[in-house]
Amino acid sequence: MNLIFLLQLLLGLSVLGVALYLLTPRRYQSADSVATSYDEWTEDGILEFYWGEHIHLGHYGSPPERRDFLKAKFDFVHEMVKWGGLDKLPQGTTVLDVGCGIGGSSRVLASDYGFAVTGVTISPQQVKRAQELTPDGVNAKFQVDDALALSFPDASFDVVWSVEAGAAYAG
Repeated sequence: MNLIFLLQLLLGLSVLGVALYLLTPRRYQSADSVATSYDEWTEDGILEFYWGEHIHLGHYGSPPERRDFLKAKFDFVHEMVKWGGLDKLPQGTTVLDVGCGIGGSSRVLASDYGFAVTGVTISPQQVKRAQELTPDGVNAKFQVDDALALSFPDASFDVVWSVEAGAAYAG
């Protein structure tokens, strides 16, 4: 066998392995497995490094235009507020941010709209990072809670906010 054949074989097996991995369905294991993954991503900072404080998509205008990736994420929050009519609500409105991640949207809702925001995530490390990123005077607090078994009594909040978090829920 020559070296080129071995390299081609190795490349082919690698491509096959990646394809099999991507095509194999992965099932929801438990809330703990989701929390552990989020904890690991938060501890190593990989998502925050690439995505900033908002680990979701951005809004690029209508019609779409070139825009700074991180600015587009803030614009996305403001567009969702308008789309949902939250911009018509008074300051002090209580908001539950379900799947808050490291609290980017929670901080915008609290600082730009005057809402009293409680963000929940299943990840203790995300709560810790959200608290670190939240300046004094911003009415946003964070806690560990399971979106499928929230610890709050019914009607505890005026608004529930949840953006791109549903895919992490079992079902």
